Amino acid sequence: MSSSAASLTHKEPKKGYEAFGSFHTEAPDALFAGAAAAFPLPTGAKFPALSSTRLVLKQLESAGNATANRAQFTVDTEAWTYLNHGAFGGATKFASQVASSWREVSDRQPLLFNDRLLFPYIVQAIQALAKFANVHDAQELVLLPNATSGLHAVLQSVVHSAVNDDGNARDPIVFCFSTRYGAVRKMLQAIGDEMGSRSQQLRIHEEPLSLEESYDDEKVQHKLRLTLEKLQQEENGRCVLVVVDHITSNTGVKFPVEEIVALCHAYNVPVLVDGAHGLLNLPLDITAINADYYVGNCHKWFCSPKGAGFLHLNRTNGLDVTRRIPISPRIVSHGFFDGFQSAFMWIGLQDYSSWLSLPKCIEFWEYHGVEECREYMHSLAQDATELLYTAWEMPEELAQAKIFPVEKRHAMRLVKLPPGQVFGIDTSQSTKNTSMDAKFIQDTLHHEHHIEVPIKCVDETLYVRISAHLYNTLDDYKQLAKAIMQK
Repeated sequence: MSSSAASLTHKEPKKGYEAFGSFHTEAPDALFAGAAAAFPLPTGAKFPALSSTRLVLKQLESAGNATANRAQFTVDTEAWTYLNHGAFGGATKFASQVASSWREVSDRQPLLFNDRLLFPYIVQAIQALAKFANVHDAQELVLLPNATSGLHAVLQSVVHSAVNDDGNARDPIVFCFSTRYGAVRKMLQAIGDEMGSRSQQLRIHEEPLSLEESYDDEKVQHKLRLTLEKLQQEENGRCVLVVVDHITSNTGVKFPVEEIVALCHAYNVPVLVDGAHGLLNLPLDITAINADYYVGNCHKWFCSPKGAGFLHLNRTNGLDVTRRIPISPRIVSHGFFDGFQSAFMWIGLQDYSSWLSLPKCIEFWEYHGVEECREYMHSLAQDATELLYTAWEMPEELAQAKIFPVEKRHAMRLVKLPPGQVFGIDTSQSTKNTSMDAKFIQDTLHHEHHIEVPIKCVDETLYVRISAHLYNTLDDYKQLAKAIMQK
């Protein structure tokens, strides 16, 4: 294996290490400035070619018509009716093969690869992803194992900075809605516990938000505005961060993040957007959103191999406080004290193949048509919602689904279960259902019908959260409709 950079004869003048630690590569700044472009794909690496068979992007009625699409994904759609892509994603076969090729390359000569080649290839991946997600400055984007690690890094760094601000003794307050990702609350609790007996204590303001309210963008912004006004009057506390979902994980509701960011910035409060469900599912424009921090996953709708996420730190247009606070990973390694890129680029030896596969993943989606693929998923989710309400004879819900705003549609949807009995569980309107009811129905679908789909208990009502990807067809949702109606 060689590259044009790796095969240079050793006649260069003596010079010390340029990167952090003892890695034999140029510093990240130099790599981003152009040095990384000198590294072509490794010679002799067996990277797969894109399939000549293109994805079928017209509406598909049955599994038989979807053969070409399903052949391009790793999900086992023969054994399962798989309607839960939103949980852990599912890679394309092409992406998995690319990752396998990178692993072969790295294992062939581990020292050469990790010491001299890895960082330039990581920079290439960052630059490709930055362009795809419209990030103005690629150096403001770092790669992560997943969005969760990015959330934790930002929360820890922001709170730590706030409690060490000698000029402000008020308690730091972090705002989030009750629809936040479950792990966010636990991260904040853990960070608060770590503060021990300090005079300042982390306070979490979790604003209740019903499902009905969450669908109303004006109500969401109104509740946020009222809370920011209230927190601004606090004598003993100050809001140091607002955490908001781009798309809520539990309920699949798309929030007006651009408007939320603008509102928070008017109160000089930075915003962390949890965009775990954003990449490919939405026409992601990180520059336009203008959040101080945006974290996302690549393994979900973008279908990369598992182990790829990202964090954007908006030093260009973020608030002044955002430019001052250093954001650091929770893992301390060689580059920890050498700047944003160095701190995140190396977090110890691991399988970096999912990161390095990102440029090829982008090539896959651009080959098949990014907007066309997205439109297929969105349209299928909408049609599936209408199909389920029609099959379950729920005319009021069907009427509401038909007028669901186009700008809030994406590849996941919450669909209310029909009133009556579902596998012996009472789902009538007067019943106050529980998460135990939801688990029982989900388990029954899994074990008895081989249907993989989550059942959610929201505001004491049961819903099915459907996902729609390129390997799904309307026939999948017909199977779900039929199973739910069985006595």
